[in-house]
Amino acid sequence: MKKIIIKVGTSSLTQGTNQLSKRTMFRLVQQMASLQSRGVQFILVSSGAVATGKELFPLSSIDPSLPSKQMFASIGQVKLMQVWAELFALYEMHVGQVLLTKEDFSENKRTSTEQTIVCLLNHGIIPIINENDAVSTQEARIGDNDNLSALVAELVAADTLVLLTDQEGLYTSNPRANPDAKLIPIVDCIDDQIVAIAGGSSTAFGTGGMATKIEAARVASQSLIRTIIASSSRPNVLIELADGMQVGTLFLKHIEE
Repeated sequence: MKKIIIKVGTSSLTQGTNQLSKRTMFRLVQQMASLQSRGVQFILVSSGAVATGKELFPLSSIDPSLPSKQMFASIGQVKLMQVWAELFALYEMHVGQVLLTKEDFSENKRTSTEQTIVCLLNHGIIPIINENDAVSTQEARIGDNDNLSALVAELVAADTLVLLTDQEGLYTSNPRANPDAKLIPIVDCIDDQIVAIAGGSSTAFGTGGMATKIEAARVASQSLIRTIIASSSRPNVLIELADGMQVGTLFLKHIEE
């Protein structure tokens, strides 16, 4: 791994609660600091802004409307970045915020978007990317950070996309409902069967789920980028992946005919 995209979902950042788990975030930062010391460039795609913004409000008063969600994103993005910045600062690492919408990957803007991210990397700054939920309209939304991370991976020609989640990887069926479900270690082609076994979001906070991760893996594979779905709860998951260990589910590079 030389240049990787690390996407962390809301369920991982909150550990199933209604607030950020700083312990989980710190453990990930430790591993990312180790990767940087090896000369690995990485970009962090971080969910969690909306869930973080909701921390300030009683659950009974939360309005599910779009303006309220955008308000939560606006409030939460500030706190989310503050926590990441403070944790990376413990390792004398600096971060830069990049909030994107679908338009930023358009033909007119993609070069500028790429140059900004690459400039951050070249100066040793960690780009932390999220969708610009506070202002994006339905037409401008990508919709989930799994697909956003795949678009970023394609944009900067990353070699690996790592999707960290609350499951060990892709299973033959939902492991929460079927105790006999088996982890699928390698997927060489995303066919109809793989798509069929991917379910929706398993938490009340995330906007994705296994289905969007399969979509992201398909996008990445078409750009000759391998994708790995793995558990954020695994103590040294990023280090193990960097060492070449078989962890989670690996989606091989594949161009569909």
